[in-house]
Amino acid sequence: MKNPLKKIIKRMILGHKCDQETFIRFLRDGGAKIGEDVNFFSLEKCQIDSLNLHLLTIGNHVNIVSSMILTHDYSWSVIKRKYGEIIGNQRPVTLGNNIFVGAGSIILGGSVIEDNVIIGAHSVVSGLCEQDSVYAGNPARKRMELEEYREKRKKKQLEEASIFVRKWIDAYGSEPDETKLHEYFYLFANAGYMLSPVFDEKLKLCGNYEQSVEYLKTHAPAFDGFEEFLKMSGI
Repeated sequence: MKNPLKKIIKRMILGHKCDQETFIRFLRDGGAKIGEDVNFFSLEKCQIDSLNLHLLTIGNHVNIVSSMILTHDYSWSVIKRKYGEIIGNQRPVTLGNNIFVGAGSIILGGSVIEDNVIIGAHSVVSGLCEQDSVYAGNPARKRMELEEYREKRKKKQLEEASIFVRKWIDAYGSEPDETKLHEYFYLFANAGYMLSPVFDEKLKLCGNYEQSVEYLKTHAPAFDGFEEFLKMSGI
């Protein structure tokens, strides 16, 4: 059972950023449209423009890591100082469904990020990010289609998993048990495999458990079990 006093103190110190639930409620109460399964990681470092929350729309299954979202721009202050004229700059920001925004990114007013998009860390987004794509850079540009990125990542899995195991052995003096490879178990597991609760929890992520199980049923792994993986990957 959580310590209620600790939670109260945390809320007093961090305010609406004390936890995910409180922060999302704050955004919705301010007028933002926020979907389901929206997560702000490193919440204390996330900066959401609170002056125009009614201009912010975020869909479902969106993960944002320590990033900034702006719906206004105060650069008009320079024009006002010189000419006396106020030229407002307040524009909506829309994030669709199934989006990942990497750490330290900035999303500027007027931006639209369509469905199934990855935004690389420290990107500056201004304008449209097309669906099923990967964007990165300053300014953020389309680097590849999501399918291309998927295939690129799949080709690197075995090398990364092997390095993970070798680093584990160097650090702890023994081979890891299979549950430690909870991001790589598709390399050696299938639907008939006795999946550990750790793997099962991974399958439940993102709300599409049945789809992930179906993938295991219809796609043979690269290795017939964990021991073969260790042997064939040179461990």
